[in-house]
Amino acid sequence: MYRPYYQLKKAVNQKSIAVDDLFTSNSFSEARARLDYMKDKGGFVLVSGKPGVGKTTLVRAFAESLDAKFFKIAYAPLSTVSVIDFYRQLAFLLTGEIPYRKDLLFRTIQHTIIDLAVNQKIIPVIILDDAQFLKNENFFELQLISNFNFDSLSPALFILIAQPHLQERLKRPAFESIYQRIAIKTTLEPFTLEETQAFIGQVIRHVSASPNPQPQNLFNPQATELIFKRSKGIPRLITTIMEQALIYGAAHNILTIDENVICDIENEL
Repeated sequence: MYRPYYQLKKAVNQKSIAVDDLFTSNSFSEARARLDYMKDKGGFVLVSGKPGVGKTTLVRAFAESLDAKFFKIAYAPLSTVSVIDFYRQLAFLLTGEIPYRKDLLFRTIQHTIIDLAVNQKIIPVIILDDAQFLKNENFFELQLISNFNFDSLSPALFILIAQPHLQERLKRPAFESIYQRIAIKTTLEPFTLEETQAFIGQVIRHVSASPNPQPQNLFNPQATELIFKRSKGIPRLITTIMEQALIYGAAHNILTIDENVICDIENEL
């Protein structure tokens, strides 16, 4: 509805954006550099941040940058599973097979990781999304899986993507051992006002059908500042507010979104 009115070739609130089109804030760049540092070292990395801040997007960009000849990506999106299903998920992602018994699952996962890293020179990158939902038992099993030759090897990179409260949970005495194994703990922060302004401009330039779009002609500075205040710098909320504002604007024949439009749609948000 709003795309023809504002001459946009794509929706503002896109679910998936090409890595080359991603906006990189200072926090994003710093977290990405830490992931790059760990890719050849192996071990555990914890990427935390508020919902909608771009944690999964960050890790997706990192994973897509890896050479498939030297890295094998195993992305596990299901965290609310039993121990046996946790093992089955990892075994299938690594081998395409699902042994029946737990002991066979365990050996299959460990042997596959070692074979990939030592014999094939391919580093497995195991990504556990929404790790804050993992059951306690799964964290204990994850610790067992990552024991290689009395900890003399780190043949795989484990990336935990989680909301901030997971770090507090892992600080409890019961999880001390696995918490100590997390070599890098990086937090993805929301955008600043300046980053929000730059992000909105980049989004508009990306979706506009015009060869030379002027972002300030679509969202004036006052609207951009109010979007920042309402969203608290969370990218997912920023694009949600932008889309709602454009839908409202198109319905009311408003060419430039101002602060009054943002206030008017507040109840809808």
